[in-house]
Amino acid sequence: MSELTDELDYIWGWLQSTSLEFVDCYNHGLTRQQVDEIVKVLPFKLSYEIYELYQWRNGIADLGFNNYYPLVEFLFPDQLFSNSPTSFCTLQDSISNYYDLWQLEQSIMINKPYDSYKGWDQKWFPIASFENKRILYVVGDLDPSPIYIVDYIFLDNPLRVYKSLISMISVIAECCELGLYQIIQDEYGEEDMIIRIDEDKLELEKEIYRKYNS
Repeated sequence: MSELTDELDYIWGWLQSTSLEFVDCYNHGLTRQQVDEIVKVLPFKLSYEIYELYQWRNGIADLGFNNYYPLVEFLFPDQLFSNSPTSFCTLQDSISNYYDLWQLEQSIMINKPYDSYKGWDQKWFPIASFENKRILYVVGDLDPSPIYIVDYIFLDNPLRVYKSLISMISVIAECCELGLYQIIQDEYGEEDMIIRIDEDKLELEKEIYRKYNS
């Protein structure tokens, strides 16, 4: 296994050992051939890290009422750059979201709101989102690609948050190992749980971030 898969497996094992009511809410991974088939419609190539991510797991499954167990959507939790967890999309949903965002962008560009407007770039590929408002994305044809976060209503200000997917997952894994995360009830959803950073350990989180993103 590669370093990325090792770190993802560590996070998964931590979650299983930490949450007594853990429910596996992620789809099984895809094969390399399945990823190739799904992404062939894109006008760019995705990095080997994104291929490996989707071979590990293919986003969150639709579990319906989930047998009344609390759902923990963890992979991209509340952390340094976001006060809300972003849900890991299936590759199929990411493709659909990409084309929806790009088509919307093309319609906006016909009547730009102002001259210097810069909206959704054709090579931005979403991999996770919070209600399709806060989006984590990578850039096509970059291998590896930095990770960016953007609020869709403020597209002029995308923020480069990690130098690569492995650097992001390594930060999350080390935060797990050192006990920086808390599992708490989601104040906006009675049946869901969220992972939130312990506010008393924010400085340690920043140190870990710098370790993998210097």
